[in-house]
Amino acid sequence: MNKNTKLIGGTFLFLVTLFLITMYITDYMNGLKIGLTDVFVFVLLLASWFQFMTWGSDPKVQKDELGKNVSTTSAKLSYFILTGCLFILWIIDRVSFVSNNEFGNVPLFIALCFAVMLFPVIQFFLSRKYV
Repeated sequence: MNKNTKLIGGTFLFLVTLFLITMYITDYMNGLKIGLTDVFVFVLLLASWFQFMTWGSDPKVQKDELGKNVSTTSAKLSYFILTGCLFILWIIDRVSFVSNNEFGNVPLFIALCFAVMLFPVIQFFLSRKYV
């Protein structure tokens, strides 16, 4: 990986982070509340930092054999963790907020069903590509 490219990418990400943190602190001090968009931007920024710390700014690293193995393993693991978290959230929602014989939070239930079905469906179509 080129040191200059990594330095430029890291500097840019640092400046964006510094700008957003300063903006949110200023908004909070002026009495504005942090909204849903602000939380989503923070999550995207955190994901960007992890992405940068993992791969740097060199796209060739992701494409070599080790990078593909890391990507495949992390995708599988994150799928199972996400499905488990959605199931736990749906159970908590059902226990806490639902009266008799209802599904509970329908969008959450649909997301859970989609997450459970996604991996086997993708495997099926990918296996048909090789048969």
